[in-house]
Amino acid sequence: MESGNGSQELTRIATAYTTSIVFGVTFLIASVSGADLGTMLLRSVITATAAMIAGRLLAAPVVDVVLAAMARDEAKRQAEKPKEEEA
Repeated sequence: MESGNGSQELTRIATAYTTSIVFGVTFLIASVSGADLGTMLLRSVITATAAMIAGRLLAAPVVDVVLAAMARDEAKRQAEKPKEEEA
């Protein structure tokens, strides 16, 4: 299955959201646990980098599966619709 521009854009958006959430959560957890600023930033950047790499690898297949399922459901819905005869 070949990815189109739309699925690539959705993959980038999903990866960006995941990366930003991971960065923020890691930063907050480190802050609450009493780490200093340098440690918080270092840990957050490391986890964000890991999330970005994992997101690029894992988000593309997920997006493709979701889009294929949506297209299949729409095709099924269109096939079940009564055919309108032109008068």
